[in-house]
Amino acid sequence: MHTRTGLLARPLRLWRGLGAQRQRELWLMVTDWCCALAVLFFGLLFQIQSLEGWGLVGGAMGDLFERESDRYGSLLPGLLYIGLPVLLAAAVTLARRHRPPLLMGVALILLAGFGNIVPALIAVYSSPVHFPRRALLAVWSTALVVAAWAVFAQEDAGVSVMAVLGLLLLLMLGLYVGTRRQLVEGLRERAARLEREQHLLAEQAVGAERTRIARDMHDVVAHRVSLIVLHAGGMEVSTADPHAAEAAEFIRGTGRQALGELRDILGVLREYPRSSVSAPQVPDLSRLRGLVAEWKAAGMDVELSGRLSWNAPAAVQGVAHQVVREALTNAAKHATGAQVRVAVEHAEGALEVTVANGPARGNVMPVPSSGFGLAGLREQVDGEGGRLEAHERADGGWELSARLPVEESARPSRP
Repeated sequence: MHTRTGLLARPLRLWRGLGAQRQRELWLMVTDWCCALAVLFFGLLFQIQSLEGWGLVGGAMGDLFERESDRYGSLLPGLLYIGLPVLLAAAVTLARRHRPPLLMGVALILLAGFGNIVPALIAVYSSPVHFPRRALLAVWSTALVVAAWAVFAQEDAGVSVMAVLGLLLLLMLGLYVGTRRQLVEGLRERAARLEREQHLLAEQAVGAERTRIARDMHDVVAHRVSLIVLHAGGMEVSTADPHAAEAAEFIRGTGRQALGELRDILGVLREYPRSSVSAPQVPDLSRLRGLVAEWKAAGMDVELSGRLSWNAPAAVQGVAHQVVREALTNAAKHATGAQVRVAVEHAEGALEVTVANGPARGNVMPVPSSGFGLAGLREQVDGEGGRLEAHERADGGWELSARLPVEESARPSRP
């Protein structure tokens, strides 16, 4: 039992590995050959019986077969008068799905001429399944039924009735299978069309929403940042205090940089052609020094440690940069004046980033917060297979750490 199951396991796996379309093609091919073999075997029996006088030319063919057998032996006349018509019918049966009228014509010749009903039985079933022209099918089917009644009525009325009923039953079965197949194919085509339309509508809705978001961001955010840049530029020109001028220059430069990044994001949202929109650059760890320098210039006490040159994937470095930027932003909001430590380390095939800040010094003015910063950051870290942890320290400060897996070959390079 186990041996038999093992022998069938591999063919079943091969069959299941094929696609639905390929399975259907193989199944139809096997069915064609089975029908052709049935015509060859049972058709030979009817063809031999036809020499007794069945059909229009069966009797004459039988007399010719006897005369030729006496002269040349029974092999050559048998192949010519018995085997050749049946071989022709079997060959045409292989094309029953592609040339149904051809099979119907050959079946009508064999039925009327020799009383061989086997090809006709295959034809009246196969033609309705694979032939969409019902009017021509009705003509051929009527001709076969009339020929069967005329041929077998000479022998016995009961045989004639059974032959006609057999043809009609197979014809109705073929009509049912063909109609059902057309209905199923129509439903599949309709479902595929509806699915394509739904995808198209969804893409259009997404495109419209992206355009609306881009428009709103341009109208609100870009307008406000532009005002900040303009006022900072005016303050830089008009003030006599060098420290105030330096701060105004820093504000103006930061605002212009924010406008440039916002312009890139808006371009992606509006889905311009790829050739005309440059995707926002993914920051790497080497840009952490510039990020820390910007926050130091803004008055934050930040200390950066660790190697910043890595062979880690760009996506991992971009997420690590985003972790540091979000942590520094949160520290500036909620722990103004506190000391912040940023550490970048490599341990056990992972990139570890830790940002810790002490408690706030004095009263902190509440600032607007969406509450989704850490949630979005956690999604980015999870997308790279890492782990993000955020917790309050014993001294009242806050610590944010991320562990991002990298390949073993990603070693820190020499600065």
